[in-house]
Amino acid sequence: MTILNNAFIMQEITQAKIAHVRWVKRAEHLIAKLPVDKEFIPLEATSCGFGKWLYSSGTELRHMDDYAPIMEKIESLHDQLHAYYAEIYKLYFIIPENRSILHKVFTFNSKKVSKHEEELAKEIFEKLQVVSIELLEALNDLKIEIKRYK
Repeated sequence: MTILNNAFIMQEITQAKIAHVRWVKRAEHLIAKLPVDKEFIPLEATSCGFGKWLYSSGTELRHMDDYAPIMEKIESLHDQLHAYYAEIYKLYFIIPENRSILHKVFTFNSKKVSKHEEELAKEIFEKLQVVSIELLEALNDLKIEIKRYK
Protein backbone atom coordinates (compact mmCIF):
# COMPACT_ATOMS: atom_id res chain seq x y z
CA MET A 1 0.00 0.00 0.00
CA THR A 2 1.50 3.36 -0.96
CA ILE A 3 1.45 6.39 1.32
CA LEU A 4 -1.07 8.07 -0.99
CA ASN A 5 -3.32 5.01 -0.91
CA ASN A 6 -2.80 4.78 2.84
CA ALA A 7 -3.91 8.40 3.35
CA PHE A 8 -6.91 7.87 1.08
CA ILE A 9 -7.94 4.71 2.96
CA MET A 10 -7.61 6.50 6.30
CA GLN A 11 -9.79 9.32 4.99
CA GLU A 12 -12.41 6.84 3.77
CA ILE A 13 -12.46 5.11 7.17
CA THR A 14 -12.93 8.48 8.87
CA GLN A 15 -15.83 9.30 6.53
CA ALA A 16 -17.37 5.87 7.19
CA LYS A 17 -17.11 6.50 10.95
CA ILE A 18 -18.85 9.85 10.57
CA ALA A 19 -21.64 8.23 8.54
CA HIS A 20 -22.02 5.56 11.23
CA VAL A 21 -22.21 8.08 14.08
CA ARG A 22 -24.88 10.05 12.18
CA TRP A 23 -26.86 6.85 11.55
CA VAL A 24 -26.83 6.01 15.28
CA LYS A 25 -27.84 9.58 16.17
CA ARG A 26 -30.83 9.41 13.82
CA ALA A 27 -31.91 6.13 15.41
CA GLU A 28 -31.63 7.84 18.80
CA HIS A 29 -33.80 10.71 17.53
CA LEU A 30 -36.45 8.22 16.45
CA ILE A 31 -36.63 6.76 19.94
CA ALA A 32 -36.65 10.23 21.53
CA LYS A 33 -39.67 11.08 19.33
CA LEU A 34 -37.75 13.76 17.48
CA PRO A 35 -38.62 14.24 13.83
CA VAL A 36 -36.59 11.96 11.63
CA ASP A 37 -37.08 10.82 8.08
CA LYS A 38 -36.90 7.03 8.21
CA GLU A 39 -35.22 7.12 4.81
CA PHE A 40 -32.13 8.48 6.57
CA ILE A 41 -31.89 5.40 8.80
CA PRO A 42 -31.68 2.58 6.27
CA LEU A 43 -32.64 -0.90 7.39
CA GLU A 44 -30.33 -2.70 4.98
CA ALA A 45 -26.70 -3.02 6.04
CA THR A 46 -25.62 -2.23 2.48
CA SER A 47 -27.69 0.97 2.23
CA CYS A 48 -26.28 3.13 5.03
CA GLY A 49 -23.23 5.32 4.47
CA PHE A 50 -21.02 3.00 6.48
CA GLY A 51 -22.29 -0.06 4.63
CA LYS A 52 -21.65 1.58 1.30
CA TRP A 53 -18.00 2.01 2.31
CA LEU A 54 -17.78 -1.48 3.83
CA TYR A 55 -19.13 -3.19 0.73
CA SER A 56 -17.24 -1.07 -1.80
CA SER A 57 -13.80 0.26 -0.80
CA GLY A 58 -13.76 -1.83 2.37
CA THR A 59 -14.00 -4.97 0.28
CA GLU A 60 -10.41 -4.49 -0.84
CA LEU A 61 -9.27 -4.49 2.81
CA ARG A 62 -11.31 -7.63 3.53
CA HIS A 63 -9.30 -9.46 0.89
CA MET A 64 -5.92 -8.47 2.34
CA ASP A 65 -4.57 -11.03 4.81
CA ASP A 66 -3.29 -8.38 7.23
CA TYR A 67 -6.73 -6.80 7.59
CA ALA A 68 -9.16 -9.66 6.93
CA PRO A 69 -9.73 -10.64 10.59
CA ILE A 70 -10.51 -7.12 11.74
CA MET A 71 -12.67 -6.49 8.67
CA GLU A 72 -14.66 -9.65 9.47
CA LYS A 73 -15.18 -8.33 12.99
CA ILE A 74 -16.27 -4.95 11.63
CA GLU A 75 -18.73 -6.59 9.25
CA SER A 76 -20.16 -8.75 12.02
CA LEU A 77 -20.62 -5.75 14.32
CA HIS A 78 -22.21 -3.78 11.50
CA ASP A 79 -24.67 -6.62 10.87
CA GLN A 80 -25.52 -6.70 14.59
CA LEU A 81 -26.26 -2.98 14.52
CA HIS A 82 -28.68 -3.38 11.67
CA ALA A 83 -30.34 -6.36 13.35
CA TYR A 84 -30.95 -4.26 16.47
CA TYR A 85 -32.21 -1.38 14.38
CA ALA A 86 -34.57 -3.71 12.52
CA GLU A 87 -36.10 -4.65 15.89
CA ILE A 88 -36.58 -0.97 16.72
CA TYR A 89 -37.95 -0.25 13.25
CA LYS A 90 -40.62 -2.93 13.67
CA LEU A 91 -41.80 -1.16 16.84
CA TYR A 92 -42.17 2.24 15.14
CA PHE A 93 -43.10 1.39 11.57
CA ILE A 94 -45.34 -1.05 9.77
CA ILE A 95 -43.35 -3.34 7.54
CA PRO A 96 -44.10 -2.19 3.96
CA GLU A 97 -45.60 -5.45 2.72
CA ASN A 98 -48.18 -5.34 5.54
CA ARG A 99 -49.53 -1.88 4.68
CA SER A 100 -52.67 -1.10 2.74
CA ILE A 101 -52.63 1.51 -0.04
CA LEU A 102 -54.70 3.84 2.16
CA HIS A 103 -52.27 3.42 5.05
CA LYS A 104 -49.32 4.18 2.76
CA VAL A 105 -50.90 7.45 1.67
CA PHE A 106 -51.96 8.74 5.08
CA THR A 107 -49.43 7.45 7.62
CA PHE A 108 -46.06 7.35 5.88
CA ASN A 109 -45.50 3.88 7.34
CA SER A 110 -45.53 4.92 11.02
CA LYS A 111 -47.72 3.43 13.70
CA LYS A 112 -48.80 4.27 17.23
CA VAL A 113 -46.23 3.04 19.72
CA SER A 114 -47.25 1.90 23.20
CA LYS A 115 -45.31 2.78 26.36
CA HIS A 116 -44.14 -0.83 26.55
CA GLU A 117 -42.86 -0.65 22.96
CA GLU A 118 -41.09 2.65 23.73
CA GLU A 119 -39.32 1.05 26.69
CA LEU A 120 -38.41 -1.98 24.62
CA ALA A 121 -37.01 0.29 21.90
CA LYS A 122 -34.86 2.07 24.49
CA GLU A 123 -33.51 -1.26 25.75
CA ILE A 124 -32.69 -2.39 22.23
CA PHE A 125 -31.08 0.97 21.48
CA GLU A 126 -28.81 0.56 24.52
CA LYS A 127 -27.60 -2.72 23.02
CA LEU A 128 -27.15 -0.98 19.68
CA GLN A 129 -25.01 1.69 21.38
CA VAL A 130 -22.75 -0.93 22.96
CA VAL A 131 -22.17 -2.54 19.58
CA SER A 132 -21.62 0.90 18.04
CA ILE A 133 -18.81 1.58 20.51
CA GLU A 134 -17.27 -1.80 19.67
CA LEU A 135 -17.48 -0.95 15.97
CA LEU A 136 -15.78 2.41 16.47
CA GLU A 137 -13.04 0.71 18.50
CA ALA A 138 -12.56 -1.87 15.76
CA LEU A 139 -12.24 0.93 13.21
CA ASN A 140 -9.58 2.55 15.38
CA ASP A 141 -7.79 -0.80 15.53
CA LEU A 142 -7.98 -1.00 11.74
CA LYS A 143 -6.39 2.43 11.42
CA ILE A 144 -3.58 1.36 13.75
CA GLU A 145 -2.97 -1.75 11.65
CA ILE A 146 -2.93 0.26 8.44
CA LYS A 147 -0.38 2.68 9.92
CA ARG A 148 1.71 -0.26 11.08
CA TYR A 149 1.89 -1.86 7.63
CA LYS A 150 2.55 1.24 5.54
